[in-house]
Amino acid sequence: MTAEGKRKTLGETAPEGVPVADLPLAPLSPAAASEALLRRAMLVVAIGLSCILGYLTTYALLALSLAVFAFFAVRRSTVKIGFDLPAKLFLGGFTLLFISAVVTMRQPSDLLLTLNFSAMLLYAPLALLFRRAAAPVNSRKLADFALFGTAAGLLMALYFNYVEGMQRAGLGSPITDPIRLSNTALLLGFFAMIGAAAATGRQRFIYLLGPLMALAVIFASGSRAALVAFPVLLFVAALLLVRHKLLAVAVSVAVLAAFGIVAYVADLAGARSSSMFDILSRLAGGDNPADLGTTIRFILYRAGAEAFADAPLFGHGWGQLMTAIIPYLAVYELVHAQLPHLHNDALNFAVASGLFGLAVYLLLLALPVISCVFSPRDSQYRTRLYGCSLLSVSYLVLGLPDTMLSFPLHNTLYVVLTAVLLNYCRDERA
Repeated sequence: MTAEGKRKTLGETAPEGVPVADLPLAPLSPAAASEALLRRAMLVVAIGLSCILGYLTTYALLALSLAVFAFFAVRRSTVKIGFDLPAKLFLGGFTLLFISAVVTMRQPSDLLLTLNFSAMLLYAPLALLFRRAAAPVNSRKLADFALFGTAAGLLMALYFNYVEGMQRAGLGSPITDPIRLSNTALLLGFFAMIGAAAATGRQRFIYLLGPLMALAVIFASGSRAALVAFPVLLFVAALLLVRHKLLAVAVSVAVLAAFGIVAYVADLAGARSSSMFDILSRLAGGDNPADLGTTIRFILYRAGAEAFADAPLFGHGWGQLMTAIIPYLAVYELVHAQLPHLHNDALNFAVASGLFGLAVYLLLLALPVISCVFSPRDSQYRTRLYGCSLLSVSYLVLGLPDTMLSFPLHNTLYVVLTAVLLNYCRDERA
């Protein structure tokens, strides 16, 4: 906002004959300064430092969200927390999960596991926090944060590889793992592409570094799921950000073909990533994959599907997510029940919460795009639609071979990023 706009917002009037632009800027009130600090802290933690903080990002964001709620609760006489469409959908999704948890609980402590989704309850105050700072330049600001966050992820990966000596960046770290590091960097890298559409001139080309740095993190971590998701997100970016759609499709196909050839022939991604091509060829021929990780996933998927059929309505409960599959495992497969989850988001929700959980899973995936479609057609609508589509598609693709929405870190990020896109990246204030 310009200096004149700030003065008008503050209700200043200029004395006769004195230009408004020459008036001194009025200092922010303590409440406004605190609000701005909370907003900046949310952006820094969720986007700028999430690759570095890893699992700690969840706790930091929840603490900040509670502080935001308390801040507006104290000011309830002047500021009202409203419940718009996404807030109601998040609240409805959490309610369904809580109902299934109550029905399936074996002990009261089982209900505590629903706290992994507690960020969904805090969307409303977060939406208000960011809506009160809405401005036409915010898409560019979001891209700057995302570009910085991706660079931080790359530095983290290089530290793990060359200082800690890890074969896969993040493997064995107490605060992160290769999948969380690569998935977060991938998401931020493509969020940085918003700047390519929001900026003008040659400056917009710097945001192309976002996906490239994310790709370097993927290679350093050896994450095959992120490697598969990269070309998918590249296609989404080209389709929604490039105005000439036929050109976008042609360029995407050419880049994807070149990407596949380079990854296979030059073996840039190392043994784990290049083995992806062998897995796909075996599956296409009807053979069992030779890769151990893929074989374990197929065992979990088969057992998870049978466990879901055993309790299709409310599921077995999140506390019994892995014990529910034990009756459907062979003796030599029982060791896989010690894993923390089923390595598939849809199965996690289905086995833990039944059809209620599947409904929540589908609702969460569609929520950002549906909410964006009903948002104003302002100057940031195109970049906002791209960001919301990026969220939905990335969480869908990355959640197929692992866990995203059912993992506390990525679930919390999903809620916060949805609040930022729908409320911060728009032209009008609350």
